[in-house]
Amino acid sequence: MINVYVSDDKIKFVDGKASGKKLVIKSCHEVRSKTGSIETGNIKDLMAFSQVMQEAIQDYAIKVGPATFIVDNSRLVLKEMDVPDVAPVKIKQIVANEIFTDAKSSTNTLDYMVESRFKNEEKKKRCKVNVTFLPSEVISNIYKCGSEVLMKPKILDIAPNALSKLVERMIKDKKTQLEETFIVVEYKETFLSLLVFDKGQRQLSKSTILYVSEDAIDVYYVVSEIVNNVNSLIRFYESRNENRNITAIYLTGQVEPLNDSMQDLADNLRMIVAHLPCPSYVMGVDLMEFNAYSSAIGGLIRK
Repeated sequence: MINVYVSDDKIKFVDGKASGKKLVIKSCHEVRSKTGSIETGNIKDLMAFSQVMQEAIQDYAIKVGPATFIVDNSRLVLKEMDVPDVAPVKIKQIVANEIFTDAKSSTNTLDYMVESRFKNEEKKKRCKVNVTFLPSEVISNIYKCGSEVLMKPKILDIAPNALSKLVERMIKDKKTQLEETFIVVEYKETFLSLLVFDKGQRQLSKSTILYVSEDAIDVYYVVSEIVNNVNSLIRFYESRNENRNITAIYLTGQVEPLNDSMQDLADNLRMIVAHLPCPSYVMGVDLMEFNAYSSAIGGLIRK
């Protein structure tokens, strides 16, 4: 299966498969999208996007056929909700009524996953659901462009969810040593995604836009933004979760420009700062490739 990661800046291709507990990566490639062709995850210029896709397919001999598309942008909504434990169709309606007005409900596609079921203090059955939604136009445009280049979309995922699946599997892997409570910072040139993991699962997430020049990366600015956002998220999370201390920061995404700043980050944050380690069950990539394509690789995992 080919995974195609789509952001405003880049399109990434991962040819791989899940084989038992292993993720086998055959090849990874990336190309820059044409300026203005994608805006906040939505394909605005279908012809320009399809052209870039077609050129990449030809240049890198990427096989066509069924594909997973992974959407990423700074405005993706990930929301956790506590709702009555009822039939699935009713859960979806409860979530939709909570999030949308009638007008927005007709123009957005909602998805959710039940994370856990429990009884509250009143002994009533409840469930915790993770919710996301995308404008229906985003989905329609991806389908049109993918089909245009014979890479027919079969599965649509979002980057924070794909990365979370990858990290949660890493937590369960006894050979991968991660701290108990930590933050994954994914650096993507124009924005940061921060995910808090605790008790084996993603607990909280946020994104922040970076105001950057197209000419060069201002590493000092990026590092200061990481420090400010991490400290803010730590204060928020620990104030609401007694006796839970975040002890590590793992960097992923376009980490190579930040390699020389790892010690500065550790000194400023006063905790462990490291690359997200490449687990032994991910085959075919080195540490830098694993991190550069981590969200696309996570799309290989099914829940």
